Amino acid sequence: MELEVTWKRVVKVWWSYMWRGLIATLVSMVISFIIGFIIGFVMSAMGAPTKLIQIVTFLIGFIIGLAISVVPIRMILGKDFGEFRLVLLSKQNAQTGQDGTT
Repeated sequence: MELEVTWKRVVKVWWSYMWRGLIATLVSMVISFIIGFIIGFVMSAMGAPTKLIQIVTFLIGFIIGLAISVVPIRMILGKDFGEFRLVLLSKQNAQTGQDGTT
């Protein structure tokens, strides 16, 4: 049964996503820093220009951040919020095998 979208329910979902997103961002920053430092150090030792090192490490950090950004959404799907759960529903009708029309 669908529930009405109220501000109280919205804030519960938002807060659940927000704090998980903050943790994911911090983890992403630490991982990106470590990998970027190693790659930057190696590239510098090989004589790569500073601008190239900056571009490469930026792109690697961006890709890591983008990959980790889906984790908070995955974590809250199916989560029990007390009076409701956040789930995905198929648009197909289980009895007819068609979309919701009869």
